[in-house]
Amino acid sequence: MKVALINRRYTTTGGAERFLVGLARYLRDAGHMVHVHCSEVRPDLRAEPGVVFEDLPLVRPAKTASQWWRSREVEADVVMSFGRGHGHDVVRCGGGAHAAWQTACRPAWMLDPSEWLERWLDRDTVCSAGTVITPSGMARDDLHRHYGVTAQVIHNGVDTALFQPGQGGEGLLFVGRGFQRKGLDVAIAVARRLKLPLTVVGDDARIERWREENPEVQFLGNVLDVESWYGRFDALLLPSMYEPYGNVCVEAMACGTPALTTSRNGVKEVLPDELVADGVEALTEATAQALAGGTGLRARCRDIAVALPPQKAYQAVERVLVESRR
Repeated sequence: MKVALINRRYTTTGGAERFLVGLARYLRDAGHMVHVHCSEVRPDLRAEPGVVFEDLPLVRPAKTASQWWRSREVEADVVMSFGRGHGHDVVRCGGGAHAAWQTACRPAWMLDPSEWLERWLDRDTVCSAGTVITPSGMARDDLHRHYGVTAQVIHNGVDTALFQPGQGGEGLLFVGRGFQRKGLDVAIAVARRLKLPLTVVGDDARIERWREENPEVQFLGNVLDVESWYGRFDALLLPSMYEPYGNVCVEAMACGTPALTTSRNGVKEVLPDELVADGVEALTEATAQALAGGTGLRARCRDIAVALPPQKAYQAVERVLVESRR
């Protein structure tokens, strides 16, 4: 079966991108012809054996709109999109409903015309799709609430052979792109209250300003070997304002590092309740308790991740693709 996978980027920086790379390799190994349509490919991944890359030219500054338009031309036995597009057989809404993100992060009066267009494109993408899948029940409910769409839930897994346990000891870690939405300000406040060092992995358009305003925080930017960082820390903080499924949380757990997040992160569905808290005060208390959990909690976190093998998610997606074949 010829499978077309569409996304703006093919890389391992970002949870959705890592899922795409893993799925492409799984489908290839399962005997399918895999064609990835994207505009950016990490150089060392371009020679991926058994994966054919097709250029998806996007026009600046309207990359999202041009992806929605140009991806309509993609043909295969089954077409699966990870981003905006019209009439695809399968759409994976890793970001949930964009309208839910806007509601959580920005009041309607602050939205400019481009953001209203983004919402329309999001609605059209899921409403015109044959099948919609999403990584959490929270995201599924948001899609139904805002767009009236029924989606299937397939929780993301984590490669526990790649993400190995560490000893901790280096304080707190934050991993993500788009610092405001991911709640970096809250993470910094928690670190200050606990008097612990905070290391930030990831990028943001305003990263230099964040550095200037928070000199005690170590900003590393993007790293290619994020799997080697999680286990070095005592806890991961991801106080997101809206996060359909924070992959970094299960990646940290696989490394034995407790991942603390908010009730607006769909990954809460697979985390212990004591690691979910809202607001600086509650998250500070939850983090302190997690740090007191010691090696027992770290082992428990690892066990939770082991029960989420990525192959289970890839197999579920493959079944959807086969059922959706033209």
